[in-house]
Amino acid sequence: MKLAVFDVDGTLNETERYAVRAYRETLLAVGRPAPPDARILALFGEPPQRIEDVLLRGCGPQVRGEFARLIVKKESELMRKYGKAYDGTAEMLRELRQKGIRTAVCSNTTAEHIRSVLSAIRLTDLIDYSQPLEGGGTKTDSLRCLLKKTRPEAACMVGDRRFDKKAARDNGIPFVGCLYGYGRDEVLDADFVADSPREVLRGVLRLLGKAPQNGT
Repeated sequence: MKLAVFDVDGTLNETERYAVRAYRETLLAVGRPAPPDARILALFGEPPQRIEDVLLRGCGPQVRGEFARLIVKKESELMRKYGKAYDGTAEMLRELRQKGIRTAVCSNTTAEHIRSVLSAIRLTDLIDYSQPLEGGGTKTDSLRCLLKKTRPEAACMVGDRRFDKKAARDNGIPFVGCLYGYGRDEVLDADFVADSPREVLRGVLRLLGKAPQNGT
């Protein structure tokens, strides 16, 4: 079995369609100033604890607890209305599976949030495995756990941030960097760089040894 492992935000999910607004409204609700949109975008894909540390620096547990409760509610509400996968993502996943490549997601968030996102962006039926962040681990740990559970003969990681790349490197698998996501400059040295989901398909097929002889 060959496995393509995907990050979610900035790779499958066009997160800014709803999440920037969700963070701004939630911060204001707990009495915190909202930073510029670019600062919020730069946090996409980070573990929830890291996001809170940046946005709620100096705040006590009561404010942090209220923020954590409200952001889940607000993101869920807006995601159902505005959530969308990047154009071409469903077709890319479908074609990978048609070629016998299994698909998985590995994300710095909870299992419940992954399920909600995949449902909102209509990709649930195109993902074979899901690996959330567990305990105080890192994406490297999560990817290692996923690979141990699935035991593929070959695998590659697809993502848009430095920690996606690090997870791939630490686990000894090739990496496709998504230039259309939120960390373009962080993944320019990937094994294959992709400007679109269609390019992701080409990269995965090449790295997993399933590309046609002419390379198209």
